[in-house]
Amino acid sequence: MKYLLLLFLFPLQAIAQYNFYYGNIHSHTEYSDGNKDSLVSGVSTPAGSYSYAKNSYHIDFWGISEHNHYNANNNPGMLLPRYAAGLYQADTSNANGLFVAMYGLEFGTISQGGHVVAYGSPGLLGWEDVNGGPNYDTYCPLNDFNSFWSLFNSYPNAFVTLAHPQTHDYNELIDSAAFNPTADSIIVGSAVRSGDAFSTTTNYTDPPANSYEFRFRKCLAWGYHVAPSIDHDNHYTTFGRTVQGRTVVLATTLHRDSIIAAYRARRFYASDDWNSEVHYTVNGHPMGSNISTNVNPTISVVVNDLDVGDEVAMIDLYYGVPGSGVLSNLLTSAVANTNSLTFTHPCLPGDHFYYYAKITQLDGDIMWTAPIWVQREGVPLAILLSNLNAEVKDDNVALEWTVENATDIESMHLEHSLNGIDFFTLQTYPLESLHQKQFSFLHRQPENKVNYYRIRVNDHNQKISYSNIATALLSNTNKQFTLYPNPASETLNILFQSKKFNKGLVRIYDANGRQVHIENVNIETGENRFHIDISCYAKGLFYFVLQVENERLVDASFSKQ
Repeated sequence: MKYLLLLFLFPLQAIAQYNFYYGNIHSHTEYSDGNKDSLVSGVSTPAGSYSYAKNSYHIDFWGISEHNHYNANNNPGMLLPRYAAGLYQADTSNANGLFVAMYGLEFGTISQGGHVVAYGSPGLLGWEDVNGGPNYDTYCPLNDFNSFWSLFNSYPNAFVTLAHPQTHDYNELIDSAAFNPTADSIIVGSAVRSGDAFSTTTNYTDPPANSYEFRFRKCLAWGYHVAPSIDHDNHYTTFGRTVQGRTVVLATTLHRDSIIAAYRARRFYASDDWNSEVHYTVNGHPMGSNISTNVNPTISVVVNDLDVGDEVAMIDLYYGVPGSGVLSNLLTSAVANTNSLTFTHPCLPGDHFYYYAKITQLDGDIMWTAPIWVQREGVPLAILLSNLNAEVKDDNVALEWTVENATDIESMHLEHSLNGIDFFTLQTYPLESLHQKQFSFLHRQPENKVNYYRIRVNDHNQKISYSNIATALLSNTNKQFTLYPNPASETLNILFQSKKFNKGLVRIYDANGRQVHIENVNIETGENRFHIDISCYAKGLFYFVLQVENERLVDASFSKQ
């Protein structure tokens, strides 16, 4: 994967919106059958493993999910006291705002039903007796997933994902038509890639892992509300450094509670690329949503990745009927080599669909979004709003739309949002202007991220109607972020522009993902310059990260000569 040496600092937003956080929740330490190289790596405990993971590149959160059982052959090797110790070490390793550490368990056996990754249990679930006593806090029979779903539903803030879902795993869920609402309420995800579990690679060069996309699609077909994830399943001291694939979570802040809430809301996606941002909505609702609407669903996909070679090759939009047992079908595709897609799906009252996007980059990396489930209601609109179109022109957004039955309108408002949820009036149209059918508006210099727009109209009976939501992604190329010289030998210089004062955190990683520099910086309004002494660095490639307000704003690479 290649990197841009020139990146742009996006201005900070006054309105809260989802940030993108990258990580993995499927890994193991010596507390079960991980850290198999501990004699060489010196890492064996969860605490040491978290310390290793947080210094890996593009890792914001890390979950350790130990196998829940021991068995007579000391493999996997989990003993009851270790679970409580792991929970404690996750708490002491967690640093909200910098790095989120979570501890859970992997329940089940491959030979008898499969594995699930689970978080939120206050104690160890199991079925064994070891050394004459129970090796569990709460008893749950082997392969009794029905009991497992019920137990985990009783824990607040718990969630479960399906690990490496091979053919015939979870037979009672995926391979039969008997929908299980108890399981559906606690299972939030299904891995579309997992592994290589026993890789010893630590320079991010493994190819994308095995694909379980078909099982993900079967879950959706049977009616389960699952999002796709990428699992690493590390059994050696490689946390975050085998592949560039990540599970990407959309959360308001880098805080454990926020990450857990995002998982429980199915607000995450699977990405072979370690820093791509996928903005995916239906009628303005984020991925993972379950919505009802009296207008046709308008699907929006916008992909943001500044790395050279990571341009979008194709955006495919899939849809299906939940509970039908029929696999999802291709609904539409974006024109090749475009980073966005907007599509309105004509539906009938009573229709129920789910939609998700599959994005392929020029380098072959794939991203699968969480679905959005849509129930089309049958309430007719008295006022007909045509598709609202948004087009970026220079640093502005040009908007166009038409209105039918305008004589019934009492008021019309153009609304704007930076998160697709909280909308604010951008322009109100006086009553005397509503005789026309065609409208346009130029939004001058909006914020440099994804901007959301919709039309709200009130009729004379005080009924409210909305248009589709249009999106526009802006990048302000006049505000440049520069690392120089590149290559550098003694001093690395940083130059960029910012619209406001803030506190920032600079981190530098070596080519193996180890953090070699961390520094707090003050970001001033206007031009910013600061310098970092790199004279003691070894020759090679390094990665520069600037983080502000829990959001990684800048990623760039540079070479030390």
